[in-house]
Amino acid sequence: MTENIIFIAFIGALCSSDITAFGQFMICRPIFCAPVIGFLMGDISTGLWIGMIVEMLWINAIPLGASVPIDVSLISVLSTFWVCRYFLGFQGEVILGIILAVPFAYLYREIDIFGRNFNTKIMHWIEKGIESGKYWRIDAGVITGLFLFVLRAFLFCIFAMIVGGWIYSSIYPQLPKFVLFGFKKAWYLMPIAGFGMVIYNFKSVKIPFWRNSRYD
Repeated sequence: MTENIIFIAFIGALCSSDITAFGQFMICRPIFCAPVIGFLMGDISTGLWIGMIVEMLWINAIPLGASVPIDVSLISVLSTFWVCRYFLGFQGEVILGIILAVPFAYLYREIDIFGRNFNTKIMHWIEKGIESGKYWRIDAGVITGLFLFVLRAFLFCIFAMIVGGWIYSSIYPQLPKFVLFGFKKAWYLMPIAGFGMVIYNFKSVKIPFWRNSRYD
């Protein structure tokens, strides 16, 4: 099981790095990374459901300018991992997994901000090297920054999977029946809430062929 956690954490770190550090091939989006984790853990349908819900709820969580949104790929990876490891094939337990993954995503955002500030020091080191003709610092700085980004995502994933998994498996048996019943209902209601968030986030988008309408 330790090898499984390390492998899943590495996949999660790669997905997280796709947001800003390298690639931007959209493998960081929940609709992609959650089914991948589900497939690796033996329940792709649960991963697909989690990816769909997280994608719709946080569809506007994208890095723009200096803003650092929460890592939605981390929410997808952690919640899918916990559910498939501890409650494979269950439905209502997914809701608790998503809820528990959100605080970890906010915690990682603070770590990510600290890491980006450290990258600024690397940038200044590169600039000083260029002034003195040490152009090799460009490649060294890029590789170092990318390595540190993946490393901190990898280590945090391992930490969150172990600690969060312990919390997840400990809390669930203590929950009262009405809460568990609510989780099962939420399994069916969450897609409706997610679709509502999609409509809300795109309410200001104008459809092209309506722009010249006489009703505008």
